[in-house]
Amino acid sequence: MTAVRRAQAAKEALSESAQVTRDLVLVVDDDEQMLKLIKRVLERAGFECVAVGDGHAAHDAAVDWRPDIIVLDLMLGATTGEEILVELRKDFRTRLIPVIFLTVRSSLKDKVEHLLNGADDYVTKPFIPEELVARLRAVITRATTTRELNPLTGMSGNSDILREITNRLVGQERFAVLYPDIDAFKSYNDHYGFVRGDDVIKTLSTIILEVLEENPSRRHFAGHVGGDDFVILTEPQFAEHIAEEITRRFDAAVPALYDLVDRERGWIEYEERNGNKIRADFVAVSIGVVIAEPGGYASAAALSARAAEVKGVAKRVPGSKWVLDRRRPPDRHGSPR
Repeated sequence: MTAVRRAQAAKEALSESAQVTRDLVLVVDDDEQMLKLIKRVLERAGFECVAVGDGHAAHDAAVDWRPDIIVLDLMLGATTGEEILVELRKDFRTRLIPVIFLTVRSSLKDKVEHLLNGADDYVTKPFIPEELVARLRAVITRATTTRELNPLTGMSGNSDILREITNRLVGQERFAVLYPDIDAFKSYNDHYGFVRGDDVIKTLSTIILEVLEENPSRRHFAGHVGGDDFVILTEPQFAEHIAEEITRRFDAAVPALYDLVDRERGWIEYEERNGNKIRADFVAVSIGVVIAEPGGYASAAALSARAAEVKGVAKRVPGSKWVLDRRRPPDRHGSPR
């Protein structure tokens, strides 16, 4: 089972046992007594907790569990909270998880330093239970409204996608952009309703994350633009394999998204508002792939437009498919070369 599936299964199990959806907190502290105390305080306040006593295991635990927030001790023996935070922020799977530092240092200078290093908040030891709970809830609320995660998939939203593309362009990196989009999605939505339509989108998001995890690279990034559109950034040598795996796995997953009668005949029929009956094929995924060369694109908007154009070419071919743009980047006036 992949980390994505494990995280989903673990959260579902916790939610079922509690019969409500609770925020999941990953607590990292090498002091066993402190770990037990924090876990007890948070569970009494209604949180679900995963406790980790080894700082070196913190990053892997965050990937496996995908917590809503991390409480991270600053001093962890052979490593530090700051070092772990750097790891978390470099990984697209954990970069947007809010982090609260636990620290014995209470000077204003230390507090400012922690916040500047990327922490979302801090709590000093010994802590007051009510303060810890209040700060966690405040940070989770703030993160939900300001980090612009897509609420359906929990992936990075538009602002983070544009920021990541811009940073790579400014850094003169050579990287690949994959632009996946679901074909015939509106027909599915109209036939089965938006709740099941959301399941199709979540299926694709899970497949994207699984494929990236199985082909590890610190240069991977994945975001959910909105609706049924996604963006993947990766190293050029991974691009074609990732595109091929996503299309293959999506096709394999699609039949299970349909009722048996529709699955057996291989198409669905739905009625438009004017009464016309429309026959539609099963959903498929089309992916446009563009290699961004250093200096080839002046902006994230220009690169995104090129990727959308290539995706449009892919969508003109029936079924799941991907198309790699083999043209040279446009000139400074935006004209193809």
